[in-house]
Amino acid sequence: MSPRVLLLLFLRRWHTRIGLAAVVFFLFLAVTGVVLNHTAELGLDNRYVHASWVARWYGISAERPRHAFRSGGHDLIAANGRWVLDGRLSGEKFPPPIGLVELADMVVVASSTSLYLYGKDGVLIDRLERNALPGVPVQAIGASASQLMLRTASGTFESSDALSWKRAPRDAIAWSSPADLSAAEGERYAQMLEPGVSVQRVLLDVHSGRFAGRYGPLVVDLLAVFLTVLSLSGAWLFFKRKHRRERH
Repeated sequence: MSPRVLLLLFLRRWHTRIGLAAVVFFLFLAVTGVVLNHTAELGLDNRYVHASWVARWYGISAERPRHAFRSGGHDLIAANGRWVLDGRLSGEKFPPPIGLVELADMVVVASSTSLYLYGKDGVLIDRLERNALPGVPVQAIGASASQLMLRTASGTFESSDALSWKRAPRDAIAWSSPADLSAAEGERYAQMLEPGVSVQRVLLDVHSGRFAGRYGPLVVDLLAVFLTVLSLSGAWLFFKRKHRRERH
């Protein structure tokens, strides 16, 4: 039997089987590609995958929560860029908090450069950046006689609405300070505050093969080349059969 006939038999035998596997690969690339083209509409850059194995796969070390800020009936625990305010997750990529204060109609959380204003129901009302603050960095947040107090590098300031500020005396201020979590609380909040990876990044890495590590993109490239060869061989077999039928 000639090598040419052997090649034809081999291609016909394996072409369908290999073709089905290639179709799965092609559909996978197509679906992930379409989804990535609509990242903004789907909000994939603001959605996160929170799983310990995903964090380990990306080499992200998890920070264990050890402290809580408490004021009145409210508490705040933070780790891995995430906050839990009154048992409710409050978003992603948050800075480390430096204190929590409860006022008459809102709860205020401070970072070194921002103030986060929450309603008593835990819903974020507003975020005040450095331009709206009397000074930065913020060193401490506290309360005195129903006034919100900030200690900054420029001095100590007070406000009744977190919008207008004036210099304040340094006496009789209850500054917010962290309290240690118990071992049980630390374990519970560690599960809630697991670090996350954005869905957009995961899909991009899966689509390109980088999710599989250093050689992942090479494997995807080889599969793409293989799919091209499969398509060309399929076309060759089709025209070969057509040519034979025309001759007969």
